[in-house]
Amino acid sequence: MPSGTACIALRHTIGRLSVDNPHRLNMQNDTRKKAIDKIKKCLALSASSNPHEAEAALRQARKLMETHSITDLDMQAAEAGEHHAKASAQNRPSTWETMLAHKIADAFGCHVIFSIGFWSRPGEWRFIGCGSASEVAHYAFAVLHRQAKRARAEYVKASLKRCKSATKTRRADLFCEGWVRAVAGTITVFCGTERSRAAIDAYVAKNYPALSHMDARDRNIGHRMREHEYGDYTAGSITGQSAVLHRGVGGVGQRRALE
Repeated sequence: MPSGTACIALRHTIGRLSVDNPHRLNMQNDTRKKAIDKIKKCLALSASSNPHEAEAALRQARKLMETHSITDLDMQAAEAGEHHAKASAQNRPSTWETMLAHKIADAFGCHVIFSIGFWSRPGEWRFIGCGSASEVAHYAFAVLHRQAKRARAEYVKASLKRCKSATKTRRADLFCEGWVRAVAGTITVFCGTERSRAAIDAYVAKNYPALSHMDARDRNIGHRMREHEYGDYTAGSITGQSAVLHRGVGGVGQRRALE
C-alpha cells in the first residue's frame, strides 16, 4: 500500500494542529516570509565576484536571520510549498484513493499527507513540493479523482445496482483499485533532485512535526474474493486504460496536464 487539523501520512500521516489567533499567525507568517525573501536576495549577492559586496551581503543575511529567529532549516523549507485537493472521506480515505494520491505525488516529486476534516468538511490531500510541482500534482489528482468517481458511478449503475449497499461499495472499491492500477502504469515517476528532496523533508519537519501513521480503509480486507469480484477489478483496469494523459508545457521536468 502506498505510502493536518490532523494529518496522516498513510501507511505508506495523525497530529492535531490548533491555532489560537489565526489573524496574528498570518501576520507573523507574512513578516517571516518577507524576511526570508530578503535573506535569499542577500545570499544570492554573497556569491558576487566583488569580495566586499559578497561579505556585506552575507553579513546582512546573518543579521536578518538572527533578528527574525530564522534557522538554516527555515531557509531550506522555504524552497518548498503545498497545494490541497479535496478527498472523498473525512477521516479515513479508501485504499484506491490513497493509491492514486501517492502515485501522483511520486510522479511529480512530491510528498503527500492526508489532512482530516472537521465537522461537515471533508478531508484533503496536501501535496508538498518545490517549484510548481505541488500545484501540478494537486491539479492532476483532482482531475484523475474526478474521472475515477465518474467511472465508478457508471459501473455501479450498469453492473452493481442490484447489490446491497455495503456490497455495492466494497465491489465498487475493487473496480476503482483496478482503475487506479491501470492509470498508474501510464505515469512516469519524476526523479527529483537531492536538493528538492531535502527542501521537502525540511518543510514537513517544520510544518508537520507531529505526524503518525494510519492505514487506508480497505473494505475488502479479510474477504474471500469470488470470481465475479475479480471481474470488478478487471473491469476497472480496462476502463482505466481510457484515461488520457497529455504532456503539457512548463512545470516540473515535463509537466503533464490531465484531461
